[in-house]
Amino acid sequence: MVCRLLLLSLFVSLLGADTVKYGGELYMDGQNARNLGMGGYSVSFSDGRNPALLIHAHEPSVHFSHKNKYSGLARVSSLSYLHHDSINGHQSPLFFSIINRNVNNIPDTRTAWMDDGDLNPEIGEINYFNINEISQNEVGIKIAYLRKYDKFALGISIKPTYTSLAEYSAWGLSGDIAAVVPLLNNKMEFSFRVEDIIGFNRWNTSTVETNMPLIIVGGQIQVPSLLLGIEAGSRLEDNYQFNYHAGFEFHKQGEMVIIRGGMSHDKLFSVGIGLDLNIIHVDYAYIHPHTKFPFQPAHIISIGMVLDKFNQIKG
Repeated sequence: MVCRLLLLSLFVSLLGADTVKYGGELYMDGQNARNLGMGGYSVSFSDGRNPALLIHAHEPSVHFSHKNKYSGLARVSSLSYLHHDSINGHQSPLFFSIINRNVNNIPDTRTAWMDDGDLNPEIGEINYFNINEISQNEVGIKIAYLRKYDKFALGISIKPTYTSLAEYSAWGLSGDIAAVVPLLNNKMEFSFRVEDIIGFNRWNTSTVETNMPLIIVGGQIQVPSLLLGIEAGSRLEDNYQFNYHAGFEFHKQGEMVIIRGGMSHDKLFSVGIGLDLNIIHVDYAYIHPHTKFPFQPAHIISIGMVLDKFNQIKG
C-alpha cells in the first residue's frame, strides 16, 4: 500500500510538469578515495553508490570522505554509517549516508547584458558591474539495504536530495538496485546495477528535471596481494558518453600500506595510497583529468573507523 501511494505521488508530481533531462549526478560525485584511486571502479561500499557491495560489510563502521575539485572551485563531503545485523540467520546490513556538494563564486550574468534591441550579445553591451556571484548547494541522503541469498546478493537504495541555486530550490528523489554474484570462493565477482531507476528534481518554478537510468556491469578478480576490477555502462539516453572505470589495488597480507591506480572515461589516470591501521583506514587519491578538460587535478581524502574494534580497545 505504501509503495502504491509513493508511486502515485511521484506520478502526480510529474504529470503536466515541464520535464527536462538532467545530469547532476550528486551521488556519482561522492565517491571515496579508495574507489577514485582505482579509476572510479566501485570496490568499496562506503560511498554507497553500489548497494550490493554491502555483501563485503561484516562489522559496524563509520566513514568520512572529502573531495577538493578543480583547485577548490567545488567541494564534496560525505559521512556514512554502516549498521550490521543478522535477521533469521541472514546478514542484513543497513547503510546510511549524507553527502554535500558546494560550488561557490559562480558568476551571475543574468542582468549584465544590456541589449540594444537586436537580441545579439555584443562586447559593448556587457555591463560588468551587474555581474554578481551566486552559489549552488546540494544535500543528499542515502539509505541502502542488502539481502543475501544462496548464490547472489541484492541491494537497493533510496536517495532524497535538496538543491539550492541562487533564489531557486528543488527537492528530488531517486533509487538504485544492484546485484553481486561471487564465484570461485569469492576470488571472482560479477556485478550488475541500475542507478536512478526513478530519478527526478522538482524545482520551485514547477520545472521537473529527470534522470535517465544508468546501467553498469562489471567484474573483479582477486589474486594474491592484487585486486583487478573493471566496469562499464551508459545512461538510457541518446548521445550519452560511454562510462568505464578500471583499476588495481596492491596490498600484501599483513602490510599496512596499500597502493592503487586506475583510469576511466573522464580521468587520464588516478593513483591512490591507503593505510590500514586496523581500527582506522585512511585513504588518499589523486585524480588527473584528461587534457581535453580545462580542469585542475582533484584530491580526495577518506577516513573509516571499525566500531567493534574501537569498542574492544576502549573496553
